[in-house]
Amino acid sequence: MSERGAIDEPRSQTRIQSVSRAVGLLLAIAESPDGETAKQLADRAGLSLATTYHLLTTLWAEGMLTKDESRVFRLGPKAMVIADAYQRLTWVPAEYRTALHSVARKTGEAVYLGVWRNGGVQVIDKVEGAHAVRVVGLDVGFTEDVHARASGKLLLAFAPDELRTAILNRSRLRPVTAHTITKKSDLLAEFATIRETGLAYDREEFQIGVKCVSVPLWRAGEVAACLTASAPSQRFDATKDAVIAALREAASSV
Repeated sequence: MSERGAIDEPRSQTRIQSVSRAVGLLLAIAESPDGETAKQLADRAGLSLATTYHLLTTLWAEGMLTKDESRVFRLGPKAMVIADAYQRLTWVPAEYRTALHSVARKTGEAVYLGVWRNGGVQVIDKVEGAHAVRVVGLDVGFTEDVHARASGKLLLAFAPDELRTAILNRSRLRPVTAHTITKKSDLLAEFATIRETGLAYDREEFQIGVKCVSVPLWRAGEVAACLTASAPSQRFDATKDAVIAALREAASSV
């Protein structure tokens, strides 16, 4: 066993069960548009009603949840504090930055890190390509046109159904280029392919002459972010397999 494995394995096993259960309940409520009762949450989590109610009451007492007269639990004001802090977050984890630089070094292409932020898929870090002819375009902070970007399509594909539906309902699927997918049914079909393959493409949908591919970064069973490489179309077609291999290797290291 490697030194890293010897250190990380015991740490990964040190979990406080009640905290883990409380976080699971909090996330289940966050994903529910109408809130949840203790009975609904207990059934979903496979917990006793008493245990579930004790956990919910503790979260309610700390302001993480609210409870109405029907005993339906919803997110509380303290949960909004955490959400607001996350939206303002500009720090990029070191392992993500290492992954970005790894892909850029191996491929010479521009590489971006994308996350859910401010109601859209935001670029929070990037490394410029090293080729003489390279892609320029997306800047850190960009969130628009998620339907036309590889990162946007990837994170939408793996998003909870309620979030994906809400984003699509409020988004105008405008034709950024002649190749942009503008029909919701076509976009949903592509999302299914993305979930199956773990790859999302932008085939000149955001910028003519530029193609991109994005891979997910998983954490705790959820897609937390994505890595995207971008290249001029002709070079992308010639080097696609190598670029995907570099992205997947970097993602697996995270």
